[in-house]
Amino acid sequence: MSHVYVLTNQHQQFLSKSSEWIDGRDAGRLFRSEHKDVAINQMFEANTRNVSLRIELLQCALNPKGQPQIPEGALGEMQPVADLEDAQGEPEIQPGSPEEMPPESNPEIVPEQAPEVAPEEAPEVTPEEPPEIEPEQPDEAGADDDGARAAVLSAG
Repeated sequence: MSHVYVLTNQHQQFLSKSSEWIDGRDAGRLFRSEHKDVAINQMFEANTRNVSLRIELLQCALNPKGQPQIPEGALGEMQPVADLEDAQGEPEIQPGSPEEMPPESNPEIVPEQAPEVAPEEAPEVTPEEPPEIEPEQPDEAGADDDGARAAVLSAG
């Protein structure tokens, strides 16, 4: 194993083993995986917790202690934690925007009444020709059996 995968976001932070975003200077605390598919799964899990993050995989070589060597260009400047939390705020909500209010009525719960329409009378259709198929007539042999049974029951 000569390299591992770590996860970084657009704020130049790295995912830790405890699923927190840290600055990446302490390589022993970083989440790392030698398997790319495991790192991708972790990336999706972290992104579902905060969809505003843009998470990327970063392939890093290992140092002699077996910890990832983060390139200097990938490490961000040291910033106070409060500034980092502000940078990760919710981008969809603009400061000073009014709060969302629930609608006073829900049109899905109370459907509008359909306007009443007088039903139209169905036109009367008269067949011009008799149907090609005639209804089945009862079987004469079956009638004899029923008659014989009735005679036996009445005689008995």
